Amino acid sequence: MINLGAIIGAGIFVIIGIAAGKAGAALPISILVSAVVAILTGLSFSEIAMHVSKEGGVYEYAKESISPVFGFVGGIMWIFGNIVAVAAVSISLVSYVNSALGTNFPATYMAFAVIIGFAIVNALGIKHSARTLAVMVLLNISILILFVAVSFFFFKAGNFKGMLHGNPSNILSGAAIIFFAFTGFSRITTVGDEVKNPEHTVPRAIIISIAISALIYIAVAAAALGLVLPHYLANSAAPLSTAVLQATHIGILAAIISIGGIFATGGVVLTGILGVSRVLFAMGRDRELPKQVSRLDSFSTPINAIIIATVFSIAFVAFVSFESIVEASNALILLAYATIDVSAINIARKFVGKRKGLLYSRYFSIIPLLGLISIAFTVIYLGVTSIEIAFGIMLFAIAYYAIKIALENAGYTSKRILVVPAHSIVRQFGRSRMRAQ
Repeated sequence: MINLGAIIGAGIFVIIGIAAGKAGAALPISILVSAVVAILTGLSFSEIAMHVSKEGGVYEYAKESISPVFGFVGGIMWIFGNIVAVAAVSISLVSYVNSALGTNFPATYMAFAVIIGFAIVNALGIKHSARTLAVMVLLNISILILFVAVSFFFFKAGNFKGMLHGNPSNILSGAAIIFFAFTGFSRITTVGDEVKNPEHTVPRAIIISIAISALIYIAVAAAALGLVLPHYLANSAAPLSTAVLQATHIGILAAIISIGGIFATGGVVLTGILGVSRVLFAMGRDRELPKQVSRLDSFSTPINAIIIATVFSIAFVAFVSFESIVEASNALILLAYATIDVSAINIARKFVGKRKGLLYSRYFSIIPLLGLISIAFTVIYLGVTSIEIAFGIMLFAIAYYAIKIALENAGYTSKRILVVPAHSIVRQFGRSRMRAQ
């Protein structure tokens, strides 16, 4: 549920409109291309997850597979990519609230409240986060099924004219945008030590969540395009609600879809704070960041990391433009995922032939190599500004790490911890402060 909640969120309810503006009637093809990119890197995550079960996601996987500096840079990029995503999606959530209730709440201040509220849910414990997320995912899927069902009665096949003859550049631009909808597939790896049997659970969760989400996305995209032309979706902040209202003129149906948007974007904010706080915790635990970042409260919750994730997300709310921030988030996370593909190539060579199966095959390295190539093509089709932001943050991370090592070698600061216990002291999945009271 953590992965489905992270994926089935802003992408299906919001990003699909921006992507439709770029890909037009070929939007389902763009989704399929983006899903292939996600699956290739998802298999790389699965390869590493078989051997690394500590929380920390991109950071922990790259650190264990290649080197601490590789893990640190990849982890910082993943953190910033998700922080800006949380900020953007929280604003989108407010837009859906206004659409559902017919209100005009100020987006910025309401987004602050949304982020703080979900931070509190995270602080109450991952079990309660998971329960909240399970409810959100079930509601989202139910509402999306309703959306697809409604489209059958108002479907216009003529809206797909030119779908198979679309400009490849437009299709790839659409795929580059819609990848934002798949970035949550790695969220389960950030809590690897808080789930049962992570060596088997994590790989399955990654692949299954991508496959299910891709099928849902394609069905919903086809339904939306069957209801209205692409430009209606592109010009709306709530594209699915707009599609239903334009095609059916039934306000109650549009309101129901808006409620789905609220729960979907809420799931992204919840899992975003969860994932970022766990990576921050892992970095503080290893002294790559100040040790105070990894402080646990009496219920073994990384409370300082949650607070930091919350504060940075709120700080970005005032500076985001949804489309540009989506592209920046994509660029950051794609480059972070590139470190995973490199890590998978490195670790695969160590375990060739140790067991049966694809992940132990001598040919497995072809998959992460294709993942790297697909990421390069996807990044190329993002905006120049987003690429500049991504590389700027990468250079900042490298500079920070170089200064940190120099200070350590000069004896001004204590050296990082290179040996990490096989199981961290963050509580196991299921325990929560609510039960302890």
